[in-house]
Amino acid sequence: MSYPCFTVNGMTNTPVHSTLLSAVPPFSLGASRRAMSGFQPCAGDQAICPAHVRKAFLRPGAEDEAVVVEVAPRPDGAPGVHLLVHASSPLSSDAAAGVELAVSRWLSLGDDVRPLLDRASGDPPTADLLTAVEGLHQVRFPSLAEGAAYFALSQRSTQWFAAARKVRMATVLGPALEVDGQRHVAFPALSRLTALGADGLLEFAGNRQRATRLAEVLDGVAALDEEMLRTAPYPQAREALLAVRGIGAFTANAILLRVLGRPDEAPLEMAQFAAVAEGVYGDRPPAPDKIRERYGVYVGWWAYLCRTALAWRRAGAKEGVAA
Repeated sequence: MSYPCFTVNGMTNTPVHSTLLSAVPPFSLGASRRAMSGFQPCAGDQAICPAHVRKAFLRPGAEDEAVVVEVAPRPDGAPGVHLLVHASSPLSSDAAAGVELAVSRWLSLGDDVRPLLDRASGDPPTADLLTAVEGLHQVRFPSLAEGAAYFALSQRSTQWFAAARKVRMATVLGPALEVDGQRHVAFPALSRLTALGADGLLEFAGNRQRATRLAEVLDGVAALDEEMLRTAPYPQAREALLAVRGIGAFTANAILLRVLGRPDEAPLEMAQFAAVAEGVYGDRPPAPDKIRERYGVYVGWWAYLCRTALAWRRAGAKEGVAA
């Protein structure tokens, strides 16, 4: 799902910041845009157009304000994006740098997938499959608050309901900014969510048990040092998350991979990942430890890219049948 792109009465907003961001090649914004379009947990969170993507982020240093970023291909054709930032007032240099960092992390511009591709070159089934996602870098949840909230909401629930509840949290609690007649909402800060407690989160969680678990997860994550989670040795970061009440192995891994961009591990023994392995290798895939042995600290990216490629190939096959 994506929103239509339009202007109102010919009005055009003047961006307050413009720059070019580089990406580690290979990188394709078109592949990122397609991944966003098919990622149910963030469906509708951004306006996806042929020429650009717009999305709201919290304004650095002002958690009650939103900025809207607009990313498009670089005019010089180099790997990366042309970034425009819309805001209600000019950005300080620190705030502009903060937005640039948030966008770079969202699109994983700094991820170097070449070691993964090198390892895949000796694994023909994976190498063949990854041609379907050439240039794709993982599109992450834009903030730790959003990712932690979604994965807490998805426990004992469906992806659709968790995504819908996350959208409602953003709509009710998040700051917004209108650009060209379209309202964009940023997901609220962790501090805004933890201040609500379980009682305040009940209307978004759907029931008391889920509200309590959501509050526990958000409180626990808020108490951690986000920079530690990003940079500490992977086992240390994982153990810190596992110590949070309400976070199990799957949620810890999901936050580390899909929010913080750390591909060191993937729970390959779980059913959804076993299905990916079967999709890549057939009915008798290698054991999880064999996949880990080949892909090492890039196994999370292997799982993400293969899962995405399989989905795209299935979609292409359906389109071919329909045609």
